Amino acid sequence: MKTRFKFSVIASFLIATLAWAATNLNSSRSNIYRLTYPSDLLSRDQAKAILAELDRMGPTDEARLKQWLPANFKRFGIARDRVKKLVVLPRDKELKEIAIILLTKPEDEAAAIATTVKSSKSNSSE
Repeated sequence: MKTRFKFSVIASFLIATLAWAATNLNSSRSNIYRLTYPSDLLSRDQAKAILAELDRMGPTDEARLKQWLPANFKRFGIARDRVKKLVVLPRDKELKEIAIILLTKPEDEAAAIATTVKSSKSNSSE
């Protein structure tokens, strides 16, 4: 009985942690790009400014995005040292836009990818 109770408490904490990580991520999108980021890293206005600039550049490859974004963080008011990992996911059947994920904690990558893909699917009719 105690073992079952302990297991359910641990499982509850795990689920709560995953839910917190998923809900603490914001997602903004343009016609070409989707940007996912922690809510304490940048504001929605900063995200919109980045996406507007990226839209002007047009579709580009992962290498160029990984070079351009860090070089322009300061311009958009983002502390470069807070971004610990930058993930770029190409368009595919699950992603309608090129996904860019900015992470302050690399261990949040799986939750951020899941949030990005889920968000892209929910907006696929737009």
